[in-house]
Order: sequence, then structure tokens, then C-alpha cells
Amino acid sequence: MDLDRMPKVGQKAPDFLLPDDAGNMLRLSELSRKGVVLLLFYPADFGMICSIQMGELRDAHQEFVSAGVIVLPLGTNSVRSHAAWKESMRLPFPLLADEDGTVTREWHMSCDDDAWLKNRSCRGAFIIDREMMVRYRWIPPNPHVGPDVPSLLQEASAIAKR
Repeated sequence: MDLDRMPKVGQKAPDFLLPDDAGNMLRLSELSRKGVVLLLFYPADFGMICSIQMGELRDAHQEFVSAGVIVLPLGTNSVRSHAAWKESMRLPFPLLADEDGTVTREWHMSCDDDAWLKNRSCRGAFIIDREMMVRYRWIPPNPHVGPDVPSLLQEASAIAKR
């Protein structure tokens, strides 16, 4: 992970096209036209911290929707893994499959310096507005720490109201 090279607040977000858990191709720029996007990089389907994080997002999902925020997690697991995990967790939002890590590397979110998470996405969150500008960035000092979902909801809701 390279903090200096990843998108910063006030910069244009790099666009991408990735399959979701159902194999549907989703483009960030198209989704951002529909609402503010909360883009969440996470390391692994079925992981303990990731499961806690996604459970919290699932439980708060309707509040994000009501605020006009699209929840969009992205990980390096396969479409099949995402589909199985989504079903087991009853997640109401798509999971983007960056199987070869291209988007993760383009966003400089690769966890290459962590032995447990090597070749996976590090944990982080970006809030992207309708003009594809990064308006908020959360990167933990330790990739094994999940985000504070109520804080992400508060930030995303405020950005959506602008």
C-alpha cells in the first residue's frame, strides 16, 4: 500500500470496470452518476474482520440507501467466492471481484508488505461524489483494523447532501 500514490481527497477517482458477485460488469463512473459511492477495499471473503465489517455494513445498508449512498465493496477473491460469501452473509449490495488485482494495484491498495494479506487488497474506504471526485479517504494504520461504519455513514451522508 502506498499512501502517497493512492487517490487523495480532492482528486479524481480512477475509473474501472469489474464484475460483481453475479458476473455483472459494473463501472465506477456509471454508479457515481446515480449517487455518492462508498468504495471499500477489503482483503478476503470469509475472513473474521471482513465478516464483521460486512455485517455492520449490511445492518446499516438501508441508512446508506436512504442517504443516497451506494455501498460498493471490492476484494481480490473470485466472483464465485464473492457469490458464496454474499449469500452466507445475506449482503444486500454487490461485491466487486478484482481477481487479478489490477484495480487494487491501480489504486495503490495492494497489501504486498503484509505477510498475511500479500496479493490482496488492503482495507480502506473512499467516498466518491457524482463528479468522480474523492471526497473522503480512510486508511487504517494497520490493515487488520476494520472501519467505523457509523462514521462512514455520517461522512457519506454529509457528502451526499452537498
